Amino acid sequence: MVRGSLVKPIGLDQTMCISWVWLYRNTEPEQRFVMSNLDLGGKYLARMGKRRWRIEAFFKTVKGRFGLERFAQHSKQGVMRWWCLSGMAFLLCHLQNLDLPEREADRWPDWGELARTVRFSFVPEVRRQALQLELNALDAFQHALFAPST
Repeated sequence: MVRGSLVKPIGLDQTMCISWVWLYRNTEPEQRFVMSNLDLGGKYLARMGKRRWRIEAFFKTVKGRFGLERFAQHSKQGVMRWWCLSGMAFLLCHLQNLDLPEREADRWPDWGELARTVRFSFVPEVRRQALQLELNALDAFQHALFAPST
C-alpha cells in the first residue's frame, strides 16, 4: 500500500484515503496512521496528520500533566476556564523551560517536571497549606479512632 491509497474499511460504506506519519519524539520512531474521507493525496494527508498528532500530544500533555482533566468542560464557562488555565499553565512552564540550560533541539521537555518546578517555586505556600490541612484531617481521624469510648 502506498500513501494516499483509497481503502474501504470493513463496516464502513465509504472509501477512505489513508496515509501515515513517523513521529520522532522518543528514542524509537512511532508510526501513526491518518485517514480522511476526502481524497487529499498521500503527502498532504501525512502533513496534516503530523500537525494533528502534535496538537493531540499538546492536549494530552496539558490535560494529563497539569491536572486540567478535572475541570468541567460541559458549559461555555467551563471551556473558557479550561482554555485560560491551560494557557497559563503552559506559559508558566514554558518560561521555566527558558531558564534551563540548553538541550537537544528536537527533544521535548519533561512537562511534568517543569510543572512540579513551577508549583514549588511560585506557590510553595499553597502546597504547604494543602499538606497541613491533610495532616490535620489525619490527626483528627486518628484521635477519633483511638479516643476512649465512654
